[in-house]
Amino acid sequence: MNLPSQSSAPRDSHTVKSAHRVLEVLEYFAQGTSKATVMQIAKDLAYPQSSTSVLLASLAQLGYLRFESEDRTYAPTLRVMLLGSWLQDRLFAHGSLVSEMERLRERTGQTVMIGLRQGVHVRFILSLHGKDPQSLRYPVGVLRPVCRSAVGKVLLSRLGDAEIQRIARTANAQVEDVEDRVLPMDVQAEVEDIRKRGWALAVDYPQPNRASLAMALPAMAGQPPMAVTVGARKPTMLANFERFLEEMRESCARLECTQRPQGQNLDS
Repeated sequence: MNLPSQSSAPRDSHTVKSAHRVLEVLEYFAQGTSKATVMQIAKDLAYPQSSTSVLLASLAQLGYLRFESEDRTYAPTLRVMLLGSWLQDRLFAHGSLVSEMERLRERTGQTVMIGLRQGVHVRFILSLHGKDPQSLRYPVGVLRPVCRSAVGKVLLSRLGDAEIQRIARTANAQVEDVEDRVLPMDVQAEVEDIRKRGWALAVDYPQPNRASLAMALPAMAGQPPMAVTVGARKPTMLANFERFLEEMRESCARLECTQRPQGQNLDS
């Protein structure tokens, strides 16, 4: 990902921070929180309470949030949903990515996430908390090293060998934690296996007793490559691996059908 030069970057760092916080507040509600107080949001997002109050009041004035005076909570309005409705209609004329991911969550009971590559990282742009009471919770927007996460390795498998080697070397040069450094040739060998089988599994990462199963999503017009992952506790993943894998394959197959022009069949 090419970052803007210093000369083209906005000079007002406060404005940049405010814009970042607006998006984080909207993503906070997108994870399933129906309403929350200023204090709750400030605590969960690690913001100063005073600036959080001002920010939420501004979003309410613009019509993105509504304020309930009875319990002093804020909740998203329909305007938030309409922000992305045009993109949903454009990409999924005959189906919905979100509804398919929701179906996958229901079928597995586990947390379902979608990630895309940003340089040497993977950023998760969708996170649906699992129905299982013991399921894992990952916030939207979290970053993971592309060479270590299951989603990252799946996305690397779509690239050429020389590009994979370059990304691995760049990642090693940028990481602060020594444990996140990788051997480029080991990454290359693992990616080759992923290309053959079509999925990646990470166990005891990013923390012990956790596991993630990832698979590439069908290509979508005008969008970067993305991958879906089912995250679960290690014993749950190992006991249900084959079932989770089959559910993911079925979800990807249905999404691929929605991307195919009407009238085109699998044999054409």
